[in-house]
Amino acid sequence: MPNNKDIELVLLKSTNNQFELDIIKGLLEDNQIPCLIQEKGSGGYLKIITGSSLFGSDILVERSQYEKAMELISSVL
Repeated sequence: MPNNKDIELVLLKSTNNQFELDIIKGLLEDNQIPCLIQEKGSGGYLKIITGSSLFGSDILVERSQYEKAMELISSVL
């Protein structure tokens, strides 16, 4: 397992659509590609309170998984 110092996250996709976010996240999980969802602005707080955000989300993956992840989402979206 790599050290935290060895992990480099890169932006896979930004989205303002919760449905698209859920599809991509599920697709990555099904293919054992870890991802991190980073909310923009105060979007994380808005999601807790209202269930959605106007600010959007960034989907980040480890650099070594980027090409595989892009191929997967390109085939679906």
